[in-house]
Amino acid sequence: MIVAAAEKLQAARLDRREMETLTGRHPGMTQVEAYAIQTAGIGLRLSGGEVLVGGKLGFTSKAMQRAMGVPSPNYGWMTDAMLIHDGVVPLDELIHPKVEPEIAFLLDADLVPPVSPSDVLASTVAVMPCLEVVDSRYVDFRFGPLDNIADNSSAALVILGDPHPVAGLDLVRLGVVVEADGALHATATGAAALDHPAAAVAWMVNNNTTSWTLSAGHIVISGGLTGPVDLRRGTVLTASFDRIGSVGLRAA
Repeated sequence: MIVAAAEKLQAARLDRREMETLTGRHPGMTQVEAYAIQTAGIGLRLSGGEVLVGGKLGFTSKAMQRAMGVPSPNYGWMTDAMLIHDGVVPLDELIHPKVEPEIAFLLDADLVPPVSPSDVLASTVAVMPCLEVVDSRYVDFRFGPLDNIADNSSAALVILGDPHPVAGLDLVRLGVVVEADGALHATATGAAALDHPAAAVAWMVNNNTTSWTLSAGHIVISGGLTGPVDLRRGTVLTASFDRIGSVGLRAA
């Protein structure tokens, strides 16, 4: 079931085709199995030539948990194919694209559990403003927590801003203003991510069940700080963060 489910999710992503939830077909699926499906799916991407570049947190904010009906955080993995360098999001490659602002961590040391938020900060050379484009392969963007885990926490694409030294920053109070098509969408602070973005990264490290680790040079995105914005053709979105700069995208 594990490999077959991973292959089905990969085919849905590549073919830009919705699929029914895995828990709908396998109501007894466990969290262990959901993460095993996720791991198998990332393995398929790596065997196709993609390179692991870091990790991602999902549902670390109450806003995102309420928006998606998910009760707790989860994690997934990022590959180089997920990184967008020109800020242009190709909608014709996605199914249900939505975007949310995040704080990204650039590591300069390996993170080996158990770790604390202070350990994460000590292993971080810089933080970056970030926009994550999420995209579920499930029909109507409706899924349960285990379906989302298996689907690599809805990972799709990531746009990163310029790095800023982490020293001296209060990430808990670091604010963000999100504007979509020139109108205010939402505001938040870093505290939305498990009360501290570094705590979100520590949560991933301490709950990671895979053979991969978060290592020096990896990027970790610490979870959406606001509710998501639906992306439609022509959407222009900017997230402006205190002190660390801004990052934007255009949906095309």
